[in-house]
This record gives sequence, structure tokens and C-alpha cells, in this order.
Amino acid sequence: MKLFVISLLPIISLANLFSDARPSVHETEEFVIIRTVEGKPLFEYRKKPSEKAKNNAPHYSRTGYIHPLYSPSGKVITGDYAPDHPHQHGLFFAWTKSSFRGKPTEFWNQKKKLGDIRFNQFLGKTENKKSLSLQFEQIFTANKDSNEPILKETWKIVIPHKQRDYFQFDLTSIQSCATEDPLVIERYHYGGMAIRGNDQWMIKVEDGNPLGKMITSEEKNPENGNHTRPRWVAMHGPVDGQECGVVVMNHPDNFRFPQWVRLHPTMPYFVYSPMVEEPFTIESGKPYISKFRYLLYDGTPDHGVIEGSWKEWIKN
Repeated sequence: MKLFVISLLPIISLANLFSDARPSVHETEEFVIIRTVEGKPLFEYRKKPSEKAKNNAPHYSRTGYIHPLYSPSGKVITGDYAPDHPHQHGLFFAWTKSSFRGKPTEFWNQKKKLGDIRFNQFLGKTENKKSLSLQFEQIFTANKDSNEPILKETWKIVIPHKQRDYFQFDLTSIQSCATEDPLVIERYHYGGMAIRGNDQWMIKVEDGNPLGKMITSEEKNPENGNHTRPRWVAMHGPVDGQECGVVVMNHPDNFRFPQWVRLHPTMPYFVYSPMVEEPFTIESGKPYISKFRYLLYDGTPDHGVIEGSWKEWIKN
């Protein structure tokens, strides 16, 4: 399948010609929003549950994730509290079948009430001449009533000052045991760093397929690419009649790279899942570190542009 419909060649805006141009960070009680130097929204990090949480059972309420992700034209790429999967929240990290101190834990399927992930603190921002860095901390607990953390997770997000006509940021997740006891991640067919797409991508077209599409670095799709091990996955589709999408790249430094990926056959979500064939353990004193790059774009994915970004990323 060929994937080049529109070119994503770099465009330097007038704002980017000035050395003092910087992305902006605005914090409220509910979220932290990041805007580009042109003032365009890039994403929001959720400190408190969104308004949609009120329309769902309390166990689906969640914080410590990113939603919305925006395309350069302002289209909302991600979904949250979808009617089919209300436990999926924008850009989120959640382990599925797992155990702590001999008892089952579950951070993905919130209906089981075996785990919770929540925002803990905004650790602040730093800047250099080329980029802005943000750090957020989440905690994993056994349930919503527990205040004893199992894991502490830090997200370090690096945003280039100069964006192209697609947006880019890099996210590093560092998960550390909060006690001397390990978290066992059991073998399962999904769980890990995930992204949920816009609900409009669930709409079926005449052939019965959804509007949302996925393609991997090996040009596989949900029909033949589930549980393959791609370097990146692109998801795209129309939002309010305009095509847009997101690419998520998996770094060679990551555990069991290239990690398996769960591509759902009909729903707009996918997840990098290092436990598909074998379990593993996150142990005290040995942080679990994983790195991802995100490209947000209008139009359809351009394989050449994505590969160029990939090669640039892995050199660093």
C-alpha cells in the first residue's frame, strides 16, 4: 500500500525566525495546555477528570494522561471515554493483567476496580535554545481508595521550539517501584503505551470498514498487522470532514524492541505491548524506561517523512 498523498515538507513561520520564540505552557486546576510559538494548541495533560467523566461510572474516572492531541489545523486527534471503551483515555499508559504482593492488579480495564492511575504532580519545565521539556508524575495504586503507590511514573516530554507543518514531541516514561516489592506484568495480548483515536473514526463506511485507518512501518494494517513488531504505527481518518492523524514511534532502546503492537480491527486504538509472548517484572531499583515519538499531522501519512523523522530520532 502506497502512502503519500500530501507532502509534509518543513515550513518555517515568521514567528520561528525569532530566537526568543518559545512554546507556551499554561497551567490550570484541571489541565496543563501546551501551545506552539504560533499559539496553536498542541496537547492538554489532564490533572483532573474531564467533563466526560461525569457521564460515566466513577471507576472510569482518570487523570494523568494527554487529551486532546491536536493536529496543526486544530482538529482533535484523540478520543476520551468512548462509548465502546470508556476506560481508554487519549494518550495513556496502562498495564493490563498483572500482580502485586501476590494479588491481581489491572490498570487498563477500570471496570475490574483492581488498579488506578492518577496525576500526582507537575514537576515543572526547563528550556534550552532548541526545545521545551516538561515533567509530570503519575502514581499507580491497587484501587481508587488506596493512597499507597505501587509504581511512580514520570513522563518527560520534549517539544521542539520550531515545529514543521506537522507537530512533533518526544515522550519518555520512567516507571519505578514505590516499594521494595515488584510489579509482575503477566503475559497478555495487550497493555502498555496506548492511544485512543477520535470517536468519528469508528463510523462505518459502505464496505463495512471504519473511517479510521492504521498502517505500520512495514505497511501492515489491522487485518494483517496485529501482534507484529513495527517501529512505528500511523493512525488517521477524517475529523469534521478533514483528514488528520498521528504517528507513534517506538525507540530501539525500549525493552524487547521492536515491541509487539495490538491493532484493534474495528476500534481506533493501538498499544505497544512488550508482554504479548512473555511476562516480565518491574523490580525495585530497576526503573522501566520507554521512549516514544509522536507526529501529529493534517492529511494522510507520508511514509518518507515518517522514516526521515525516525532516522533523525534514533541518532540522538
